[in-house]
Amino acid sequence: MVKVKIIFQVGKSTEHVFELLNDISDYKRWAPDKSLFFIENIITSEGPIGLGTTYTDRLRWFGKSMGEIIQYKPPFEIEFQQETLFGLPVFGARIKYTLNALQNSTEVIHRVEAKPYGFFLKCLNQCFQLLFVQKESGHARL
Repeated sequence: MVKVKIIFQVGKSTEHVFELLNDISDYKRWAPDKSLFFIENIITSEGPIGLGTTYTDRLRWFGKSMGEIIQYKPPFEIEFQQETLFGLPVFGARIKYTLNALQNSTEVIHRVEAKPYGFFLKCLNQCFQLLFVQKESGHARL
């Protein structure tokens, strides 16, 4: 299992940052680097975004990821659980954002736990490490 924890500050309110993280279908607005990996992010459940919301990410190289919001505490916490498929399951992941209000900004704690399956286990461990280092630079756009 690969575990990554990134902590950074954004010069916006927790409400603003949470609103962006909450907007699954418009991640490209604040994370244009995601276009290297994602073609499209689609909400697949009915109703407002919240606990239990499901989504599909169409990916450039790995087929698709199907996920669900498993923890939802606006405006301080949102956690996703997803599985990436390329015909067969390739890896599972939990992605969590915890937001802490500071005086004039928000501290963001971004945690990712990813578990590659079977054949993909060895080669994807290195890829995950590189991916999350790139993602850190994209957060500056929040």
